Amino acid sequence: MIAGRMLVVAAFAMPFVVHGQAAQPLPIATEEATPIGAIPPMPLPMPASRDQSYWGFRLQYGQRNERAGPEDLFAIAGGVDYQLSGGSIFGLTARHQGRRNCQTASDCSHSLFGARGRFNVFTGGPTIAKIIGDESATSTIGNEIGFGYAPRVSPGVNACTIDVGVPFSVAMMQSVRVVTFATPGLVWDIDCSAEQTASNRSVFLGFGIGVQQLFFRGLDVNLGAQRIFRGSTGLQFGISVSWVRLP
Repeated sequence: MIAGRMLVVAAFAMPFVVHGQAAQPLPIATEEATPIGAIPPMPLPMPASRDQSYWGFRLQYGQRNERAGPEDLFAIAGGVDYQLSGGSIFGLTARHQGRRNCQTASDCSHSLFGARGRFNVFTGGPTIAKIIGDESATSTIGNEIGFGYAPRVSPGVNACTIDVGVPFSVAMMQSVRVVTFATPGLVWDIDCSAEQTASNRSVFLGFGIGVQQLFFRGLDVNLGAQRIFRGSTGLQFGISVSWVRLP
């Protein structure tokens, strides 16, 4: 009889024990903490005149949901870009990332910094945009490489990453360009902490849609999402607003 009662009590208590275990805060993965995983992806910019080089500025907000554990992540970042002779772009990014529903009294946010080069490899005709009958559409494929750093992600741990991607975009319509894009790639985390941490390689896929030349020349707005194919990292979603200073 006593054994039977103990089994009943254990059966009722088990969901609460499991829930309590699932509610433990999850350490932030290196790929989540640096710009590649903290802020949303963007499409390659429109090719510009090769007789000019351009400065651009951007503001980005991203959040990563569906992570294992109670904490979601959000990030706000600003950046400056330099488009060399209307083609390749070199950019710097900085700001911070924080945790929603932070379960600790400290370490609820950290700074992040990044550098990225983006290179237009090929721009061609409408390709798949012919499906909607838009002969003015263009398809662009490129490559990119990025470096990310986030200090003190957790006590004694810094985050450093290198990533490579192959961005592909299709721009449609004329007065206001609608752009769909996707960027598959790989990201490596690098040990840059005082405490030795294991290094990993992960596959990611960024994708989204944007509007170029919105309201006036040089202003672009993009919605982007990203999935890092690593068990507990969830889905990132965000918005980017960028402006290029055109002559």
